[in-house]
Amino acid sequence: MNKTLRIILVGFFILTFFGQVILFLYLGERNAALNQGMSIRGANIVFFAADGYSEGDLQSVKQYFDQWRGTITIAGLSGNLTAKESSITANILLQDINEITAYDAIVIPGGELAPALNADHHVMQLLEDANNEGLVIAGIGNGTLVQANAGLLEGKKFTTHSSIVDNLTAAGGFYVDGANVVVDGTIITVSPPNYEELAYTVANTLGYSYNLEVDISFDKEEQGWNYSISVVPSDKHIVERMSINLSLEAATKEKTLVNTVELIEKEDGIYTASFGILNNGFYIVDAEIESIYGKIELRTDISEFSVGSN
Repeated sequence: MNKTLRIILVGFFILTFFGQVILFLYLGERNAALNQGMSIRGANIVFFAADGYSEGDLQSVKQYFDQWRGTITIAGLSGNLTAKESSITANILLQDINEITAYDAIVIPGGELAPALNADHHVMQLLEDANNEGLVIAGIGNGTLVQANAGLLEGKKFTTHSSIVDNLTAAGGFYVDGANVVVDGTIITVSPPNYEELAYTVANTLGYSYNLEVDISFDKEEQGWNYSISVVPSDKHIVERMSINLSLEAATKEKTLVNTVELIEKEDGIYTASFGILNNGFYIVDAEIESIYGKIELRTDISEFSVGSN
């Protein structure tokens, strides 16, 4: 009886142990997937939609913003929006939006929704107000027809479906042949299906940044401590170059730039650089990334550390 009980208990503990390991690995992979790439936490992005919206446009772009922890709102001309082979429930009616400044960016998908949105005076007013307030406004494919109807493309460079280039040119825009995504100020136009590039471009234009793992290390030399840094961007495949700004923070919290260091890419996408011998003080590190989608300046400091007794 005792032997049997011991076997049962040992088996139970083994199963429990492996169950915890599997759960840990699963949660680790899940969290890694969620945290991969940009972080747009705090950004409020609204999709303008109507019946006939392109499901591919809306869902393909939305999945990036969801993964990057943005706050996403679907605003529709009606509560239940239908596409060719699907439907979606709007979070809010477009008619109920009074303060467009509650959002940071607007995305207009393509499809067959342009005539309905163009005919709605409230939607046109929202887009005009958003443009005046400097919100990022992105149009995908036929969604650029809505931008044009609202007067947003006048004097702006754009890209879109080749079939509607003349429409947008007539609205005062300047076509950029062969471009996937065009940014002119806060107006973004896209020729689908360049959804990943659009998502990164919206995030970049809003000023958000990549997730970075940062490690500051130091080694003793005759003159003092030599500080070096290693930075690992989550999306290694889209980073072309990276530089680091090192600033010294005074007691008044004012920052003084000490130097800017170009990082060298090593194996496995790790970027490293040496700050050299530093004077005593409290240092702030921030980064600038040149990606295949443009330049990104990190909104917040990525690391901080003290040298000496401070």
